[in-house]
Amino acid sequence: MAKAQAQPGEKKRGGKGRIVLIMIVIGAAMPFMMPTVTLVLLGMLPTIVVLLTDQDHDRSSTAAVGMMNFAGVTPFVIDLWVKGQTMENTFHMLGDSSTWLIMLGAAGIGQLIVFAIPQAMASLALARAESRLTILKDNLEQLRAAWGPDVATTKPVDKIVRGE
Repeated sequence: MAKAQAQPGEKKRGGKGRIVLIMIVIGAAMPFMMPTVTLVLLGMLPTIVVLLTDQDHDRSSTAAVGMMNFAGVTPFVIDLWVKGQTMENTFHMLGDSSTWLIMLGAAGIGQLIVFAIPQAMASLALARAESRLTILKDNLEQLRAAWGPDVATTKPVDKIVRGE
């Protein structure tokens, strides 16, 4: 027999069971994940702050700071996994100033990217526009030299047609 297809207004069954199962698995794994969660949560504080304060609709600064911050936290998470996931190892890492320097420094580089890239792109666009304007002016001068001043004019076409 074919399965009965769900009607548009009907809910699928089994959704609550999956959620409960996922919650049980996460709850059972939490004692083993707690050192990693603590390290990541404290290391990602700059990202959390930017997430709460970012006014941009696209959240580009959150993405830049978050990715760089995560890149700074990742080596310490891997080191924690290699040394053993204990709260003692976690707090030993968090007690080291070089750990904070790398994690916060990476987030700072992300913020620098947010600050510098738009200005660099605006400067590049302005330079390209100025270069294009110079080329067009040179071409206009070549037209004047080859065809005379009436062909290479900067007057609007309406004024040329009316003979002004």
